[in-house]
Amino acid sequence: MASASTKKKIPLIVFLLCCVGLVAMWFTPAPAHVQTAGWHSFAIVLFFLAGCVLNVAPLSILSLTMMSLLGLTFTMPAGTLISFFGSGPVWLVLFAFFMAIGFRKTNLGARMAYWLIAHFGRSPLALAYVMAICDLILAPVIPNTNARGAGILFPINQSLVEALDEPKDPGKRSVSSFLTLATFHLNLIIGGLFLTSMATNPLVASMAASTFHITISWFQWFAYASVPTLLAAVVVPIVILAIHHLESQSADLSVVHKTAQDALKKMPKMAINEYLMITAFVLVVILWGTSSVTKLDNTLIALFGLTVLLILRVIDLDDVFAEKQGWNILLWLAPLIGVTGYLNETGVVGWIKKVLTSSVAGIPAWLAIVVIVLLYLYVHYLLTSVLVHVQTFFIPFALILVSLGVPPIVATMLLGLLTCVSPGTTHYGTGTASIYFSTSYVSQKEWWKTGFIVSLVNLVIYAGVGTLWRKLLGLW
Repeated sequence: MASASTKKKIPLIVFLLCCVGLVAMWFTPAPAHVQTAGWHSFAIVLFFLAGCVLNVAPLSILSLTMMSLLGLTFTMPAGTLISFFGSGPVWLVLFAFFMAIGFRKTNLGARMAYWLIAHFGRSPLALAYVMAICDLILAPVIPNTNARGAGILFPINQSLVEALDEPKDPGKRSVSSFLTLATFHLNLIIGGLFLTSMATNPLVASMAASTFHITISWFQWFAYASVPTLLAAVVVPIVILAIHHLESQSADLSVVHKTAQDALKKMPKMAINEYLMITAFVLVVILWGTSSVTKLDNTLIALFGLTVLLILRVIDLDDVFAEKQGWNILLWLAPLIGVTGYLNETGVVGWIKKVLTSSVAGIPAWLAIVVIVLLYLYVHYLLTSVLVHVQTFFIPFALILVSLGVPPIVATMLLGLLTCVSPGTTHYGTGTASIYFSTSYVSQKEWWKTGFIVSLVNLVIYAGVGTLWRKLLGLW
């Protein structure tokens, strides 16, 4: 008991020491070309980041504390702080979250998954691809890999492995262990495909807009990410099957088909609300895909889709009010996006760029780029949240890459996609990892080994094929 208490106290002690240092920073004169308000804001943001990395409190509480300190110290005008909650990218995520309620409430997500499994799940590899297709279909309007991977796909994955009735032996490489690993990694990969398939994607796009003055629409993100992401989704299950080769081919996959068919039989016939949900979903995706032509705002399109679902009573206001995860995102994502723009306006981002550029002077550019990309991906061994990862490391690492000659859009997309897959290296890198690992089908050693090899495959695809793809698109 004393040992556990000591472990909890260590991060708090380190955090308090960081706070002492930040107080000293507050009274240090601002560097040249940095406004005093920006320097003080930077100190408070570093306080927030230290709290996140050391996990001293939930992200929303730390975010609200940051906002309170910015206001009470007169570092930032109250009107500016409150305006953060009007950010378009934030409400794009929220409206998509609220639309996703319809998939759960109508049971459409589960029906779709079981139908695909019953018709196409002929082999372990085919089952993995079916789970990926389900994830891909849901991804445009469920901007959270945990919500899709844990809330919808995990129960389906569990029903399949239970039907296989294989022993929970972490030392045995079975169909169940393969499906557990493949479904988890594919969930992370699909998270990078759409601007709205992971909450970090709009944050990355917003940071890039404020730092490099580039705009990435919903369709542009999809276009830039499509080839490397889909290629990774095809290749990674094959790689996992190769390194996690099955010790026995005796698993009877016919029971999987039967399980899926039985689940479909137990469901009532498709109701009108399911057809309405499909219609609204397709309409919103089409409008997002054509927004560069219609000039409709992505957030407005998501609002329209939510309004349609409310008017048609596919979901109701009580469902929206009860979506705690979505409202929680509002509390932390809005301040993070807002404060990034303010730091850029007050000269802090420019100062960081100058410091980081001088730090890599004299190092061959290609070597510095390789080191920076590797560090960005593998720093997640020390983290448990992609949100902390991107908020802490995206801007400084992107600034270094750009100073080394990497085009801003290439640096943004590369780091954005690597953010999505970075939790795959460990069993604690994100909430979904701990849930899938807890099934006891995979040992920690095998989980880490597979995660590291998959991370190398993703790195080659995103940095190699992805960069060439953006070259073909004329982005650099």
